[in-house]
Amino acid sequence: MIVLSEPSLLNDLGQRLIVLGLVGAVSLFFFPEGRRILERSLGVFFTLVVIGGVALTWRAERLRNADRDLTPAQQAAIGKAISQFPTAKFEVFTSHGNREAHALALKMVDAVKAGSGAMPVFDEQMLSLPVGLVFVLGKDADPDHAVVDTVGRLLMAARIAVISDRATALDDHTVRIVVGEKP
Repeated sequence: MIVLSEPSLLNDLGQRLIVLGLVGAVSLFFFPEGRRILERSLGVFFTLVVIGGVALTWRAERLRNADRDLTPAQQAAIGKAISQFPTAKFEVFTSHGNREAHALALKMVDAVKAGSGAMPVFDEQMLSLPVGLVFVLGKDADPDHAVVDTVGRLLMAARIAVISDRATALDDHTVRIVVGEKP
């Protein structure tokens, strides 16, 4: 059912259905007079196609506006993945001014706490937020850092956009999770 939860696909399909329905409805004016039953049945069909297209674009818009969230099962899976990295120190950053990002950051804090057994550094005073959820690693950390790969895949499965970055100021064993604005 991943198809029914992909906003861009639903939006494109909905727009195509609207166009098809409107073209079909307008083309009914070109039928000869003797086909009344065909005209009416096609009129109903194309009206239903337009309604379906409008419903799909409405669903796509609702999915785009929905808050990012982690279910308890997803939080537990992230915590379990984090527990595989006992030497890593985690930090979670966000802005208290962005309600949606702050709520997701609190869930990430809980997942890190469950996985590492320690409360991560939590800073909610960022002024400027990036887009998505960003894993920031130390400059000399392994380029294919397993934390980003393991935890990032779980977050992507939860439909949370994840990217990674490097920072020279971070220790190699520090993983900073910056919860930014919704893409």
